[in-house]
Amino acid sequence: MLRCGQMMLAQALICRHLGRDWNWERQKEQPKEYQRILQCFLDRKDCCYSIHQMAQMGVGEGKSIGEWFGPNTVAQVLKKLALFDEWNSLAVYVSMDNTVVIEDIKKMCRVLPLSANIAGESLLGSRIASNQGNELIFLDPHTTQTFVDTEENGLVDDQTFHCLQSPQRMNILNLDPSVALGFFCKEEKDFDSWCSHVQKEILKENLRMFELVQKHPPHWPPFVPPSKPEVTTTGAEFIDSTEQLEDFDLEEDFEILSV
Repeated sequence: MLRCGQMMLAQALICRHLGRDWNWERQKEQPKEYQRILQCFLDRKDCCYSIHQMAQMGVGEGKSIGEWFGPNTVAQVLKKLALFDEWNSLAVYVSMDNTVVIEDIKKMCRVLPLSANIAGESLLGSRIASNQGNELIFLDPHTTQTFVDTEENGLVDDQTFHCLQSPQRMNILNLDPSVALGFFCKEEKDFDSWCSHVQKEILKENLRMFELVQKHPPHWPPFVPPSKPEVTTTGAEFIDSTEQLEDFDLEEDFEILSV
């Protein structure tokens, strides 16, 4: 599930820096932004979204090192790690009680200029990339790979970062209900367009996976945009100390991830 979360976030960062129409081609020189995105996910402790960082931040979510993460835990971990990621400048919103609150998202994005969301995972630990009719097209990260690090020229050998085999398929009825949905919006107009589409095409269904509301529900606790804890260390150094993870509130309930 950790790898699925990385896959979701990496796709969001590609949309952020390279655009939705960008495609990877083997053996072709890639943009410098692409190489910098890869650097975020290397299996090293000093990389912002490495397995090490995600596992350590999971301690603040009540997950011991090596314990299985569900979709919600992965979402919460990435939301917190994003607070230390100054280059990508992402605002990650995780909705409560399957309810996306437009007011809260816009309030949060006035603090951070961009909003993103990471999801598309199921309990089986697969990243759902698309669909064709009632079939879901998904990527399975459960393949052992050789450790990859930065080469002497500063580049990363990216062959194992991409799906070199054909994606797999499953019927939508076989999808585990423990799932997170994710969307990326680069600008406010993108978010407004997403809201309009959801209201017209998704919320008209009788059985829907989430709700979209304009105002913060009055019976909920006040919404407070997430902020980076007041520490003088880098993100990697900060979460190296499990004692300081207590600064984060635990969020145990399952939540749908949204823009």
